Amino acid sequence: MKARDYRIPIIYIVLGVLWITLSDSFLKTMESYLTPEIARYTASLKGIFYVFATGFLLYFLLKREQKKLAEGNNKRMTEIIDKMNNLVIVSDIKGNITWVNHAFVKVTGYTMQEALGKTHGALLYGPKTDMEVVKTLSKAINNKEFFSGELVNYAKGGKEYWSQFNLSPMFNAKGGLEGYMSIENNIDDSKHKEDLIVQQHQKLKAVSWLNSHEIRKPVASIMALTELILEETDQEEQKELVKYLHQSTMDLDLIIHQINEEAAVK
Repeated sequence: MKARDYRIPIIYIVLGVLWITLSDSFLKTMESYLTPEIARYTASLKGIFYVFATGFLLYFLLKREQKKLAEGNNKRMTEIIDKMNNLVIVSDIKGNITWVNHAFVKVTGYTMQEALGKTHGALLYGPKTDMEVVKTLSKAINNKEFFSGELVNYAKGGKEYWSQFNLSPMFNAKGGLEGYMSIENNIDDSKHKEDLIVQQHQKLKAVSWLNSHEIRKPVASIMALTELILEETDQEEQKELVKYLHQSTMDLDLIIHQINEEAAVK
């Protein structure tokens, strides 16, 4: 056990010994000032006084140790949260920021002093922040409920970043609301990948449209002209049909080049 774990019993024993050794002489001195009826009960009064005094002393010492233990646990918890890669923001019941961790300072550029007393909206929201999500978030806060969502936030220099956040109300032991904690992740990378997927999808749609609409016309012309050439016996007519066939193949080649360029651009 740690040394401080023995502190309370040691104090209790020392005071008990002092009381036992000194109380008799003290009470004998006091008996000269007391009536015989009251002096008769000094031994009992000594015990009663000892019980009350040590009871209050133990209560005071235990409360003090519990407070120190809670402060130590809170300090350790704060140190752990401060080392997390997630952005952590603690706010009071009015929404004013009361604490942020190191990851928040690193990502946003705001120091602890700059963030204290500000609301999320005043500090982090900007032109591209989705106000519909903010309205739903505000409703959850008013109802003291958990809420999860995604928002565009803004760092100190105005740089945008996507944040996936989980906001939870914090209650004390009696169930009273003490504030809110928001744990956030910077999801810029995943959003960038989503944009690439969307772009790829648009590319495929464009290529599919060109394939289904633009290519169909010259291919149909080539097929029709080929049949006419095979059936035509007049050489002059065949030469004219071959000219049209050549033009259709040139149109088809041009469309294929357009598809390749469109896919490359997108």
